[in-house]
This record gives sequence, C-alpha cells and structure tokens, in this order.
Amino acid sequence: MWKSYRELHREWRWRVGWAQQEGDERWLRKLMKREPQPPFSNWLRHKVPIWFDYRIGSLELSEIKLSPRVIRISTLKRGERITVLLNPAKYHLELLERGKIKSFQIVKRGKKFHVHVKVEYEVQDQPVRAVREVDLGIRRSTATVLLHPNEPLCRDDFSVTRDVEKVQRLNELKRRVAKLQRLKEWEALKRIRYKRRRVAEYYDRLTVKRIAEISNGCVVAIDHPKGIKYENYRGNDKRELRRLMTNWVYGRIIRYMQEECAEQGIRAVAPDERWSSMTCHRCGSRNTERMTQSVVHCYNCGLTYNANFNGAINTGSSILAEPRSRWAEVDPAQTSDESLEERDEAGSPCL
Repeated sequence: MWKSYRELHREWRWRVGWAQQEGDERWLRKLMKREPQPPFSNWLRHKVPIWFDYRIGSLELSEIKLSPRVIRISTLKRGERITVLLNPAKYHLELLERGKIKSFQIVKRGKKFHVHVKVEYEVQDQPVRAVREVDLGIRRSTATVLLHPNEPLCRDDFSVTRDVEKVQRLNELKRRVAKLQRLKEWEALKRIRYKRRRVAEYYDRLTVKRIAEISNGCVVAIDHPKGIKYENYRGNDKRELRRLMTNWVYGRIIRYMQEECAEQGIRAVAPDERWSSMTCHRCGSRNTERMTQSVVHCYNCGLTYNANFNGAINTGSSILAEPRSRWAEVDPAQTSDESLEERDEAGSPCL
C-alpha cells in the first residue's frame, strides 16, 4: 500500500517539475489538486454512520418554534447531553406520529448534517380480488394488465404509462451540460452533476404512485428482467437494443414499486418473466416471432399481439390459481400497436 503510494507520489512530483519547467500554470494548478494522499488519510469520510437507539439518544418534542423536534444524545460525561435541533417537514412529522421510533443516525453530506430516523408502523393488508401485472419497457415506462379470475379481458384492463415529460426534461439537462462543457464552466457543472439522477428518480416515483393508486385490491406482479443486460453483451449483433438499455434503470423502479405497495398494504411480487414475451398467451406456443420491438406474432394460432401486453398476461396469469390466459377471450382492439397510439392521442385516462 505504501509502496504504491510512493510510486504515485514520485510520478506526481515528476509531472509537477515538468509543468514548472514548461511554465504551464493551468496544468500546474490541476496537478496541485491531484497530489496523492497517504493511506488511511481519508478513512473517516467513508465511515458508515452508526444507528443510535434509546440507550444513547432520543428524539423528543420541543417548545422551540423553529424546531418542533430535537434529538438529545448522551456524552461520555455523566448527566451531559448534546441537543441537536431539527427542521422536519410536514411529511416527516406525519410519519413520526404514525409509528414507533426505533433508532436514528446522523449523516454528513457536504457541509450539512442530516438525521435519518427509522420508524416502524403496521399496515393492514388489502383484500385481493385480482392481479395487476406490470411490464417494464424501454420505449414505454410501464404497461399494465388487470387479470380477474375466470373473466375475459376487456379494453379497460389495459393501461400504458409513458415517459414523455421525463425524457424531455432529461434531454434538456443533457443539452445544458453539453453547453457548459463547451464553455468550460466547471463550477456550474459541479452544481448540477447529480441533477439528472434526481430528476429521473422523481419521475420514477410519480410512475410508481400512479400504478399503486389503480392497484387497490390487487396483487401487483412486477416483471424483473434479471440478466437482460448481461445476456446482451457486446458483439451479439444487437447494438440497437444495447443502446436502448443504456439508461434503463429497471432495478430502481422495482424497488420503488415494492416500497410504495408495502406502504399501502398491497402485496407486490417479482415473478420470473423468462420467455414471457416470446410465449403466446393464447395457445402457450413458443413458435413466435418478434415482428418489431413491440409486436409479436404466433405461427401456431395466428395471433398478432402487443409484446408488452403478451408478456404481462403470461407473467400475471402464473400467479392465479388457474391460469386464465390460454384461449381466453381478448378484445381484438388491443392486438395492434396503432390502437394504443390512437388512444394516447385521444387523451385516454388509462394512458
């Protein structure tokens, strides 16, 4: 460890001497900021904050107007405690009143200290009457199908969520970053370096909340495309698909979905979705072909169907006691991608 540090420092000194000899002040300033640090000098920065329980500290009510809640932490001196003033939002106060406080931790982010409080509360499970299958897509954010036992599918059972506002906002930020890079505005770039990630997380939360609102009384089955990026390696002649999957963060959406459903007492599962899009939901045959990215055709029964909805029906029907997706009566209006585009332009509430 120290050997590699000495080698790096020796190379750094050589670069500094070369910059001083050439008189390159701009490069010299950058090198002075990149001096290798001795081992174990920054270990405190990456230390994991510990959780405080009732034996070390407590979160109490306060009569201070600016700080309705405070945290009191014990010290090594008997009888002396440290008081930390908090500024909680209305959302935080509702959670604190809703459940039981288990523990808390103090986290430092930049020059600010934040308090993370762990609250435990119980949510009553909702009665289950149907299955809401959620298929995660690349061009569309989600495609959902509502499956009722022993009932045929109808038009209102299908819904699509699109990411038009999210894509527009992210593209706007990309253009802004590119402009700042051309102008070499490094300080402005540092201020917005996490902006795109926060915007993407915000719109993912909105998508999850919309799905949870229409899933009351349902079991939510979320497609988990496990290993899809690993299987589409470089050199498998699917360059366009790899390009589309570059910004597809399906793991985050699944995690948000499970958290939101748990808060509302909705059961959420992630069944295996392998071969779901390539298996015909009508006859169960795999003698199919993806005509396009969103259309699948079955050569066994002649069905042409939307690939996202076909996979959602297959995965969701596996949760039912009796899979109802074999030779089911399906509204033919949903078998083409053009009908979905027309419904989206008409302003259907489901899309």
